[in-house]
Amino acid sequence: MPSTLCACVGFLLSFGVSGELWFNLAAAVLAFGLSMGFLVRHSIRRAAVTVASAACLLAAVSAPLLLDKLRAKPVPASDELVRQIGRAAISLQSVDAGTGFADLEPLRKIWKVSRVVALGEATHGTSEFFRMKHRITEFLVTQMGFRHFAMEVDPDEGRVIERYIQGGVVGTNPVAGWAWPWGTREMAAMVDWMRKYNESVAAPDRVHFHGIDYQGERRDFRMARNTLDLLEQVGVERVVLWAHNAHVSSGTGWMGSYLKHTLQSLVYLTGFEFHHGRFTSNLNWVRTYEAEPADDRYYAGTLVRIGRPILFLDFRTMMENAAVEAWLEQPHWSHHLQEAHGLLRLNPAWLRDEERWPSLYDGVIYVEESTPARPGR
Repeated sequence: MPSTLCACVGFLLSFGVSGELWFNLAAAVLAFGLSMGFLVRHSIRRAAVTVASAACLLAAVSAPLLLDKLRAKPVPASDELVRQIGRAAISLQSVDAGTGFADLEPLRKIWKVSRVVALGEATHGTSEFFRMKHRITEFLVTQMGFRHFAMEVDPDEGRVIERYIQGGVVGTNPVAGWAWPWGTREMAAMVDWMRKYNESVAAPDRVHFHGIDYQGERRDFRMARNTLDLLEQVGVERVVLWAHNAHVSSGTGWMGSYLKHTLQSLVYLTGFEFHHGRFTSNLNWVRTYEAEPADDRYYAGTLVRIGRPILFLDFRTMMENAAVEAWLEQPHWSHHLQEAHGLLRLNPAWLRDEERWPSLYDGVIYVEESTPARPGR
């Protein structure tokens, strides 16, 4: 037990140097070996015991990774099915705000009755997700009349941002001083856009920022309740809602499930997914990690074959095609990457959802490549 504890400490402290898995595991094995050597120094077989124990520890840690590699892969989707999925999906041209709205116009019909448009993210550290969400927020505010923005941040932090975008704070964008995951240039750019937008419109048309995340017990229920309070008590008509995919989803116990139960078709739950790339996560230190290209066990393994780097999948319309519906209704994997990825990656099952997409979301935005979100400073 003491040696195992030393291994865990060595593993965690190694992130101060590198987030590479081989380095973190080597640090854990070294710490384990040194502590075992100390504990068995009076044994005539201390070297053998130490080596054998370290080998067992490494094998136990590596086993989930190796077993996952050996899992059988499904038969790839046919070329005809890929073409049908491509025809049913909506192609988007850019993830960047300020690039026009022509390609987003089909979303107007999809969201015309939505009071809440919830936008998720498969990682908290993907630049393309933040930028795409900024662009969609710009569309919802300027083209569809949304005036309120709610986010997975503490209400006190939300009030600081609200003062800033209303022009009440002079100086540096407060997001620049935030920690991971929201203290990014992408997030700061959106908040600056909100401030600039508010300077150009009359008071009734200004956008407002709300923090809805009280950490603690029944967190997702409380986030949902805070969002519903905006609609029911504050009198907000429509809300753009940001959070991780998990919170946005309608899986049991998540925020999206409570919103869907109350609002039904008036809330649109949007997941985000990617095929391959890099992203940031935090485990003592913020590090950048690599995600291997998704294979055919992932929805993204089929989407990449369409050959278009950004897609919007609206399940309500896509499932009018029987073949596409059958593909969507078959459980596939999707990325579920979050805080503490450096530890969670030791078991691949912790890094993904294996659910039918329509059981979790109303639609998904797919971006082929993920690149790391950029620190705000």
